[in-house]
Amino acid sequence: MTPRLVLAAAVIVACSGGILWKTSSSSPPAPRPGIVGAGQPDPAPGLRPDATHLGAQLALVPTSQVKAALATTGFSSQQKTDILAAVKNRRMRLVRMPIAQIAGPVGQSVTITSGGMRQSLLLRPTLQSVVLPIYLAGEVMINPTTPPPVGGLETGILTALGPQLLPRFTSLDQQLVLDVIVQ
Repeated sequence: MTPRLVLAAAVIVACSGGILWKTSSSSPPAPRPGIVGAGQPDPAPGLRPDATHLGAQLALVPTSQVKAALATTGFSSQQKTDILAAVKNRRMRLVRMPIAQIAGPVGQSVTITSGGMRQSLLLRPTLQSVVLPIYLAGEVMINPTTPPPVGGLETGILTALGPQLLPRFTSLDQQLVLDVIVQ
């Protein structure tokens, strides 16, 4: 229990410091073009040319724990079978990405796409681990699926190097791409 509290406190302190630094040293991002009809998210988001790129080092799921990790995901049984086969053939790896909502009202959601597979996630103010399939050179795309509140939606992830504050989402037409290095 104590290590979890220490980890949660470290993430909150680091992310709060990042928020304070970002708020005091930059202006809010300008709205981006390309809103998809009537405020609805793109049903099949791809890599956008105006996406914000950010590097991230994520922890590898050991091959002995791949089946157990896949059991906790929302992937279909066919997707799980495909991922398991790709991991065994060393074409794909599984990583864990702990993510938490840092600012904004609780109940915001995002779509996370990696390895050609999408997952919807309801954000919480506490860390929740998301299992992601990654090809050798991986990109993880994060898109907001609920309209971000006034002031934006801020999230943070826990990487192999420690907590990392992600850029603020201020509209539905934004995309964040994590260029992932598997550790």
